[in-house]
Amino acid sequence: MGASTPRHHSSSPFPRSLLTKRIITFALYALVPLAFLHYLLSLPAPPTISSSPSPPQQGPKAAAFADAGATATAAAAAAAARKRAAPRCDYSDGAWERSAATAPLYNGTSCAGTIKAGQNCEAHGRPDTGYLRWRWRPRGCALPPFDPAEFLRLVRGRHVAFVGDSLARNQCESLVCLLSSAFPARLVRGAGGGDGDGDGDELRKFRRWAFPSHAATVSVFWSPFLVNGTEKAKGGAPGPAHNRLFLDQPDERWAAELPGVDVVVLSAGHWFLHPAMFYDRGAVVGCHHCPEPNRTETGFFGAFRLAVRGALREVVLRAARAGRRRRPKLAVVTTFSPAHFEGDWDSPTACARTEPYAPGERAMEYMDGEMLRAEAEEAAAADADARARGAGVTVEAMQVTRMAGLRADGHPGAYMHPFPFAGGARDKVPNDCVHWCLPGPIDTWNEILLQLVKRWADADAEPSSS
Repeated sequence: MGASTPRHHSSSPFPRSLLTKRIITFALYALVPLAFLHYLLSLPAPPTISSSPSPPQQGPKAAAFADAGATATAAAAAAAARKRAAPRCDYSDGAWERSAATAPLYNGTSCAGTIKAGQNCEAHGRPDTGYLRWRWRPRGCALPPFDPAEFLRLVRGRHVAFVGDSLARNQCESLVCLLSSAFPARLVRGAGGGDGDGDGDELRKFRRWAFPSHAATVSVFWSPFLVNGTEKAKGGAPGPAHNRLFLDQPDERWAAELPGVDVVVLSAGHWFLHPAMFYDRGAVVGCHHCPEPNRTETGFFGAFRLAVRGALREVVLRAARAGRRRRPKLAVVTTFSPAHFEGDWDSPTACARTEPYAPGERAMEYMDGEMLRAEAEEAAAADADARARGAGVTVEAMQVTRMAGLRADGHPGAYMHPFPFAGGARDKVPNDCVHWCLPGPIDTWNEILLQLVKRWADADAEPSSS
């Protein structure tokens, strides 16, 4: 007989198919906790808000200002959660790198009619040009050079307005010079009333340029507090020697123009360092370097935050009231730009550096950090509010404080006046260590502005998901 084929018999009392089902079931039960553990480990880390040192001890009325940012934190987190998943460049994190191949698009001669004389460092004889050869390199993303054609294409038929103090004007004039390097600009309006920073240049307070090739408009509005305020008397003129800020009142000099503005860039801060009284609904709510007797010092951080909040609120509310008549708007807060005085303000070396600070060489000062934090949080809160109201406004904080803090080499310094050392060395000389040479580092602010406008315009062009 041939060999028989062996047959396999299970010794288990269960049928083979039932045993297989039991094994699969047990395996699935074992995988459930492992899958749950993997889910927990893959969750993103909760958002954190960096803490900053406690401010100096202030009087009892400071509590109202100290708590001004409490409502901003939750709204800021909500706004961040609503952002699209597309990667966003953090332009605030990076380093200045020397770039000998990069040349400015304009100079002190080609744009002399736009640049404020005190910031035309080339025309005033500044001998070094190294400050023009540095580019900001964000970590993890690229910042392209400014493209005038692209910017004007994005704002074709639109109105871009800069609102704030003389640094807002500094950035506005930078943008006009960058754009007019490729396309003709026409100054269509200049109104007086004083420049507001003591230089007596009346016509620079409110100005407007037209770019006929693209039916685009660029304007600047003087508003050093962003809200309604009365400036201190200057140069021995009659009047109080302190500022008065009405934190609950808009500055109608620019707010009334909002229906015709598509992109508004807010920039302020340095005027809040002066002595001031702060009012809300007609009552005194605080003061800085209190000019009136029997007042408790509150400092200016809270007033600054409330001013930024009030300005952004006007942008959002007036857009929401426009209803169907509104066009989408972009509101940008250019964050605080630090000064760089070293030693006495009238020392020839007050800001005579010729290169940026190296990474880690200069830490951000407490005041600069607090101003930055207030602006970033208020911008995020306003963006959340605009979305909740369906106002059609995108609010961004353009965080330039860190990059500006490293550029002590980019100020006019003694060259705020023509050829200050033509007669030889001097022991004392006035310095501008606040504003920026044109061309100069502030042109980078407008490179970033171009990217923010591009992101806003691209989002506006996308079809609605509803």
